[in-house]
Amino acid sequence: MAEARVRGNSIHYLEVKPHQPTADWPVIFIHGSGGNADLWRKVMDELAPNYRAIAVDLPGHGSSQGEGFRSVSEYGDFMNDFLEALGLKKAVLGGHSLGGAIVQDVALRHPQKLRALLLIGTGARLRVLPDALESMRKMALGEIPPKFEAWGFSEKASREIIAEGEREWAKTGSLVRYHDFLACDRFDIIGEVEKIRLPALIACGQEDRLTPIKYSQFLNQKLPGSRMELISGAGHMVMLENPKDLSKAILSFLGGL
Repeated sequence: MAEARVRGNSIHYLEVKPHQPTADWPVIFIHGSGGNADLWRKVMDELAPNYRAIAVDLPGHGSSQGEGFRSVSEYGDFMNDFLEALGLKKAVLGGHSLGGAIVQDVALRHPQKLRALLLIGTGARLRVLPDALESMRKMALGEIPPKFEAWGFSEKASREIIAEGEREWAKTGSLVRYHDFLACDRFDIIGEVEKIRLPALIACGQEDRLTPIKYSQFLNQKLPGSRMELISGAGHMVMLENPKDLSKAILSFLGGL
């Protein structure tokens, strides 16, 4: 992994460089709650022949230093600083779940830095079930042992794919995960999202139980000229369950830019 210094912290990120570049801007991916950059490896490999792709470990996640944050806007500020640290004046910014909320925040406050958006398994509001939030709180405070739940996967997901998700989940501490879920629960830009005026691909797994299809449909209705793709055979963790079809949708969208 590569490394950048952001706000005095070592921030790790993955990067793949194209064999035959077709754009002068990179595609940057942001993971969801408790995730890390490795979740994007399969998608990045599909983009590698033509696009420079970067996936970041948010502060306190994966191999990055820091404590993480409790609000989407704080993560948005961090991503703005990350773009500056890498010297990027324009980028396609993509995010999954919490990462998608961060993308929307950056698009509202720093649209001049973005070429387009990839909004994957996300919404303009991300309420968390109270029981799930309380369970995360208890894990963060050590009241109950950490436990991985497979809510993010479709019912037909293989044991190998679920195990991969669990391995990545374990790379981030319980307290940071809890704060991520708090950030999601507090996120609500339903009244503002239509102010975004950037090309956007909206993608969702057909069996997503955490950010169901109606979330993506709402974004598609509110974002002028946006494009929506449903990814078959996938739940919320679409980049693990069906990376090929997700990558195909992304490549088609990028080609149209």
